[in-house]
Amino acid sequence: MKHYLTSGEFARLRGVNVNSLLYYEKLGILRPAHVDPASKYRYYAPEQLSTLDIILLCIDLDIPLKELKQYQDETAYWQKKLLEDGRRRTEEKIRKMQTDLRKIEYSLQCQVEQDSYAACQGIYQREIAPRFFIVEEYVGALANITQFGRISTGLFDYAESRGLSTLLPTGFMFLFDSEAVRQFLFYEVLPPEQTDEKVIRLPGGTWSCLQMEFDPELDHIPFLEQHFGVSDRRIAIFSNLTRDRLKFNSRYNEIQVLDGYAIPDGGK
Repeated sequence: MKHYLTSGEFARLRGVNVNSLLYYEKLGILRPAHVDPASKYRYYAPEQLSTLDIILLCIDLDIPLKELKQYQDETAYWQKKLLEDGRRRTEEKIRKMQTDLRKIEYSLQCQVEQDSYAACQGIYQREIAPRFFIVEEYVGALANITQFGRISTGLFDYAESRGLSTLLPTGFMFLFDSEAVRQFLFYEVLPPEQTDEKVIRLPGGTWSCLQMEFDPELDHIPFLEQHFGVSDRRIAIFSNLTRDRLKFNSRYNEIQVLDGYAIPDGGK
């Protein structure tokens, strides 16, 4: 048996357990090169290490090993096909990880900025960079939990279907013009790669802000006029605000107001 490796020797070359080799044999994806008919000892050829390497690669790529058996059964060049598909899956993973990293970095930046304004009392001015929101018009009372759940879920599912990366800041937005006030539910998203009918770009600039506990029963229009004055062109955002200490049933918002904002054509 000098041309073969014992199962223990073969397993040690890749740091796997002998029981794993038995499992791969059971799946039919890595059979021993020779089985002693008397002792039932299993032996592997050195050339089979390439197959073991691909099995371990599949595990790293979260490719089910049952799929590997399908590759082996369907084509004589199964290794090339599997590696090509593995490259595609790896590229998709990298793109997702890069997006997740951008979301984490953005959320951390938001947290740092929130912390710097946490002690503010009354109206204060805050510089905010341009942002992108995915929005859905919200008709009716904000206190209607059933409606909130339906619209929120639908908007999130829409963002997922369009490949839009939603971020932590979420809340309600009010657009004022001389004729009407429209209210929307929003999720903030990373800058989209293409235009979308539900995505609105908010301008950067100096926003007037106020922190308060969220009250769904609040009559927002007179409240905003009382604290921020009257304006016939205004955008007002009630954005969720992370606090170091959360009280039971307590939801803090930062109200962000920008006057002179012109509603784009179509309301978006």
